[in-house]
Amino acid sequence: MSTRKTWGMRLTEKLLPIFGPAQVGSTASPVRSANDAERERDATLRTGLRRVVGPDGRSYVVSADDDGHSPG
Repeated sequence: MSTRKTWGMRLTEKLLPIFGPAQVGSTASPVRSANDAERERDATLRTGLRRVVGPDGRSYVVSADDDGHSPG
C-alpha cells in the first residue's frame, strides 16, 4: 500500500500555516460574555427601534415611535 498523500491532503497541509487549523469549538456561542454597557446598548436598540418591511419586500429599521412609512 502506498504512503503517498493525495493532492488534496498535500494542498491542505500547505495551507495550514496560512489559514491555521479548522475551528473545532462552537461557533454559535460568543467568545466572551457581554459586559453591562453592551447589554444596555442592546436593550436600548431593541426598545427604541423596530424592523419594518416595505411594499417592495425589503426590510429596514425605524424608530419605535415612527409611523412606519417609507424612508425618504
